Amino acid sequence: DSDSLGGMAGLIDEVLKHIEPTKAENTMIQYRAAGERLKTMLAEFEPQQVLPRHVAAIKLHMADTPNMANRVISFLRVVFNYALEKGVVDSNPCIGIKRHAEAKRDRYISDQELQRLLEHCSDYMRVIFEMCYLTGQRIGDVLAIRLADISDDGIYFVQQKTGAKLLVNMTSDIEDLIKRAKALPRRVRGLTLFCARAGGKPVSYGTCKQAFAEAREKAGLDNVRIHDLRAKSLTDTK
Repeated sequence: DSDSLGGMAGLIDEVLKHIEPTKAENTMIQYRAAGERLKTMLAEFEPQQVLPRHVAAIKLHMADTPNMANRVISFLRVVFNYALEKGVVDSNPCIGIKRHAEAKRDRYISDQELQRLLEHCSDYMRVIFEMCYLTGQRIGDVLAIRLADISDDGIYFVQQKTGAKLLVNMTSDIEDLIKRAKALPRRVRGLTLFCARAGGKPVSYGTCKQAFAEAREKAGLDNVRIHDLRAKSLTDTK
């Protein structure tokens, strides 16, 4: 019953709560941001009143930010799949609405820029960003490295985004980096290689993103994002 959900805003909140246990933190950050945009745009709507033309209008309205528009429509599709399974709606109004074409990022971080960036990081953040570069893995997967995932052969990853399982072979650089990470002073040692100074919990994606932004500003680098570390790693490996 849509009334018990409190219109679109209530449905969106219910979906966010429902999917949170199964999604990576970074995905949830993006979904929550998309949810806030949708709550504003669909404030007057009940779920049954949202039609494909309304979804098309949202896509058009956000055409100047195609990446964000695609994220918003993608999350709205998740919301209506949930509503469909709950019997709140009879169809998903996002079906048939195509994504905007997204411009591919071509920003390459030079070795000198990476060095400058790392020089403006704390010791805690530096080891995390270096691990992203050395392993070529996504930031969320690097933050999730457990001590149990590390062996003489390398570091075992289960990628949060794709579910792919892989072993990044141990190198002398990675070995040195692991030693540096373990040597950082902490009151409590957690189960993960990288953990917060106080409680031993894993470092959050939000903390890393903020630290990266601060280091980027201090280093005077333009148009560099945290995900560009992985792109640099893959490019340099090739």
